[in-house]
This record gives sequence, structure tokens and C-alpha cells, in this order.
Amino acid sequence: MNVGAVSGAAREARSAVQVLREELAAEHPGFVAVTGVLAEQLVRELAAGAEPGEVRVGGDSVTPGAAVLVRVIAGDPTDADLALVRAADRGGFPVVLVQLWPQADWTLPFVLSPFVVECRAGEGFPVGEIADRIVDAAAGSSLLASRIPRLRRSVERKLVVRSVVRASLLAALSRKGTRPALTLEQLRLVAELSAVSKEARAGLRAEPAALGGVLGAVLASGVAFRQVARAARLVLPAPVAEVAVAAAGTWALARAAKALTARSGA
Repeated sequence: MNVGAVSGAAREARSAVQVLREELAAEHPGFVAVTGVLAEQLVRELAAGAEPGEVRVGGDSVTPGAAVLVRVIAGDPTDADLALVRAADRGGFPVVLVQLWPQADWTLPFVLSPFVVECRAGEGFPVGEIADRIVDAAAGSSLLASRIPRLRRSVERKLVVRSVVRASLLAALSRKGTRPALTLEQLRLVAELSAVSKEARAGLRAEPAALGGVLGAVLASGVAFRQVARAARLVLPAPVAEVAVAAAGTWALARAAKALTARSGA
């Protein structure tokens, strides 16, 4: 038996356990506060299926406890709009601006915030795009989506794209020591996708056996992916084989994690 390989696997497992524990111990980042024109209507649309209070109407001042502020603006920003955005910036609160009926030559919102959604007259709120910007802006978006179903698809898509890109970059390094980092990236993806489901998250926290099962599945898949990569190198250049297997394997793990979450009743 290769003592070095066993020692490396043990270190990898300890790091993986730490990743899972950190994700499961994360605290709820707060709620979504919506203010401005037609705020009540947007709250109703964003809050469909959400737990009470997770999306709420705010005022013209920064709402304490908010994870992100959504400000709906019609026409040019008012003094109240500008004051709110500046106060949020000083306090470290991300702001998503929803611009109703924007003018063709109007670009001021892009100066106020990098998270801007345009809403044309007669088209209604583009809730999917607004959800995307909320997820981009907010920290702890997985936990936020566990309480606001409208955000779930955006969070899952963002997590998968991010991890596939990172896994590809790690594989492209093709250096000794990158495999544990790749495994941890995949484990973090599975943990964060599980956190999107309140039920799956609670199950992992309550059942140590379930936690061990997740860990074992990801570590076992890592071994399988390495075998596939070795076989792929017989017909493809080694760097191409490594990147392709890392990207495809990470994507496959994401699909499996989402399927498991769906079966949990999330």
C-alpha cells in the first residue's frame, strides 16, 4: 500500500469535512428589501413561495438586516433614490436598481450600481433577470435561495458555471497537488447546491451519516474521474483530457446533487 497516497487521501478527507461543516454552519444572510415605485407589486412576484418576511417592502432609508436592497426607479433618479444608494454604499449594502421605462440615452444607473435591470413599458417586471442580479449582488445567495424559491434557478446556474470554470482552470495547471484542490472545489459545489434546499441542508446537519455519504460520494467520484482522465489521455493530449474530464465531472456532480435535492422534497 502506498503510504503517501493514504496520507494524502486522509488530508483530503479532513479538508473536505471542514468545507462541508463551514457551509452547513453558515448563517442566514438576511432578507431582500424592495423600495421605490411599484415596490409592493415586485415584492409579490419575488416572494412567490417564499417564507414570510424574506422579501419585504422597505422605505427610503437602508433597511437593517437586509442582504440586498432592490430600488425601483422610474425616470431620472430622485434625490431620495440617490441618497438611498449612497447610504447603502457607505454601509456596505449591495443595491440592485430596476429602471422602469429607461430612456435610450440614459446611463446614470450604471454609475450608481453595477447591478441594473431595465424594464420596458408594458412588459412587466423581468423577475428572472432581477433574480439574477440579486444573486450576483448578495453574499450567501445559496441560503437566500433556500427561503426564496424565485432565486433558486439563478443560484444553481451561477454555482455550476463558477465551479466548472474553476475546475477547468485547476485541471489546466496539470501539476502535482492540484487534485485535492479540484476535489474540494467539487465538494464545495455539492455543499452549496444542497444549501439551496432548506430540507436537504437540515438533513445534512441532523444526520452525520448523510454528511459522510456526501463526502464519500464526492471522494469516490474523484477517484473515478482520475481513471477516466488516464484513459482519455490515450486518445487526447494530456492537458485537453484533464480539462475535459474535470469540467464534465463537475457538471455531472452538479446534476446529481440537484437531482438528490429534488428528491428530498425541496
